[in-house]
Amino acid sequence: MFVKDIHRVAVKRENGIQYINSLLSILTLPFYDVATLAKLKLINRSNFEGATLFARKIRIERRKGWKDELYKPQSPMHEQIKYTLDPNTNTAQYKLVYQPVKIMDKIPLMPMKLDVLGNMKLWCYDSDTYEVVIGFKNDEDNFRMLDPMWIVNMSAGDIKTLFQHDIFYEDKDTHQALLFQRVACLC
Repeated sequence: MFVKDIHRVAVKRENGIQYINSLLSILTLPFYDVATLAKLKLINRSNFEGATLFARKIRIERRKGWKDELYKPQSPMHEQIKYTLDPNTNTAQYKLVYQPVKIMDKIPLMPMKLDVLGNMKLWCYDSDTYEVVIGFKNDEDNFRMLDPMWIVNMSAGDIKTLFQHDIFYEDKDTHQALLFQRVACLC
């Protein structure tokens, strides 16, 4: 997903969210990871044209076999393991080594408006985009939150409001919805 507010690419993993500094930094991931990401649909609600074009380009390059040098992902290098021999062939053993990946070490916190959840109707987990959607009374625009850690940046009143409302979700992916509730309870 391309998150316009923090101008970063967020990749939702099983263990959490991985934030990538720029679009080209995605290519520092191992080649098999970039090939997997190229198969997925980019969620780009802000309609940032650069992110859409980049996603299309890596999809094309994956099919062609990474012909363009600018869009070639990282391949491993073979490095000999010192003082080890394969007992069957009596030759040196090697390991695959990747260069460090250019991802963010710290979670970028999205700037939040404070004390805006007073007229909150409900919040629910969107299993298509893996976000929490907060719906308001009076047909105001919905608020979407990708990362559960962004709750930390809310005011104490808003966190209490979230805690008072149950989160609605479908059973097919309950892990992330429960994580949002736990973070709201801890705050």
